[in-house]
Amino acid sequence: MNDVLLINKINHNDYTKEKKRVFFLIGQINTPRVKEELMDLLSSTKLVDMSELVLKYNGVEVEILVQSIPIMIKLLSDANIDIYSVYPIYNPEKKRI
Repeated sequence: MNDVLLINKINHNDYTKEKKRVFFLIGQINTPRVKEELMDLLSSTKLVDMSELVLKYNGVEVEILVQSIPIMIKLLSDANIDIYSVYPIYNPEKKRI
C-alpha cells in the first residue's frame, strides 16, 4: 500500500488576513528539550494563538497567516529546532455545481 499524504498547496501570494491551518513536522519533538523549547518559543511569539495550537507526536499544527510562515521557520531554525516539512492541513475545497 502506498503512503499517501493529502495536502493543499500553499499560495505564497496569499496576503489576506485569513489564518490557515498549517502543520510543521518537527524533528525530535518526542524529547523533552525540543518540546519545551518549541512551546516556549511559540508562546513568546504573536504569530500563533496558543489556544489554537495542536501538539502532535511528530510536530505542531497552528493557525497562521501564510505570509508569516517564513518568519516562523526562521524562528524555529534560530532556536535549533529541526523542521522537516511545512504544509497546510488537507481540507478539500467544495466544488460549485
